[in-house]
Amino acid sequence: MKKILTAFAALLVGMGCFADVTVADMTVQQRYPWNGKVDIVVTLTGTADEVANADCVFAATNSATHAALSVAHITEDGVLTGSGTTWTHRFVWDAEADVGAVKIADVALTVDVDTSVDVQLWENGPHWAKCNVGASKPEEYGYYFWWGDTVGYSANTNSATWRSGYYYWYGVTWVSSTGTRMRSSPFDSYSCPTYNKSTSELQSQGYIDSTGNLVAKYDAATVHLGTPWRMPTSDEMRALVDNCTTTWTTRNGVYGRLVTGKGAYASKSIFLPAAGDGSGSELDHPGSYGYYWPSTPRSDLSDYAWGLYFYRGNFGRNIYYRYHGRSVRPLRGFAK
Repeated sequence: MKKILTAFAALLVGMGCFADVTVADMTVQQRYPWNGKVDIVVTLTGTADEVANADCVFAATNSATHAALSVAHITEDGVLTGSGTTWTHRFVWDAEADVGAVKIADVALTVDVDTSVDVQLWENGPHWAKCNVGASKPEEYGYYFWWGDTVGYSANTNSATWRSGYYYWYGVTWVSSTGTRMRSSPFDSYSCPTYNKSTSELQSQGYIDSTGNLVAKYDAATVHLGTPWRMPTSDEMRALVDNCTTTWTTRNGVYGRLVTGKGAYASKSIFLPAAGDGSGSELDHPGSYGYYWPSTPRSDLSDYAWGLYFYRGNFGRNIYYRYHGRSVRPLRGFAK
């Protein structure tokens, strides 16, 4: 590959408050001697917060046939530089892994700015938020919740000990979303009022409705973000597994799963950080495992609720003790 043809596209106006980011320029330079890598610098205009929360979406086509080419192997270096309203993002494209050795006239690379706050991943599916509850960027872990909790807690590991052989923090201090430093862990069976309650008890006490899912009062997404945001149901998590492909990857140095739609939705994706699991004074496997709560308990087991889990080698559903601290990824809308 001698060169990559470049182009840049105009603003894609999205939902939410990040709607004033535009692409000002893009430069692409092949590394010499050629090692299959291409350096990309995108100049964006917008405030620092707007640009930090916008996503650059790349596409490549064959210049002669206009057939789409893969751009799966593009990574961001994680450093945003600039000042005022002019900022640069730097990326590395492993072009050889995607398209092999091509000539100058063979490839046109374009970039769009995606400023939306949510993504639809399959036809008639719900719209998934790009960030966890408590996070402002896709790679941030956000808050941890026990099942039915609406407060949310962050892990303070300043005085904790990292057990390298077991991949967890011991001695974590949990801090509530209101800034209160907790004297005891919110993530044990004694602190979780939904633990060891049957579905009939959960319904009679107002935790779940007739559909078997958490009501708005106990829905972490609704409480923190307002309607129409809500937690996904267990069926919607199953649909996420069934309707998408996933890749273990990093975003700005954070490990997690890139979840991508299929077919007409192959350009749509969300990043789920592997935030780990809160249990007692431990934060287990951050950076290695991801666990996400739905709004659905396990109906025949009073100790458990359904959950999404993943690691490097798997992505699926399972059941977990309700008192564990897990992430929440909001969505809006309903499958039709």
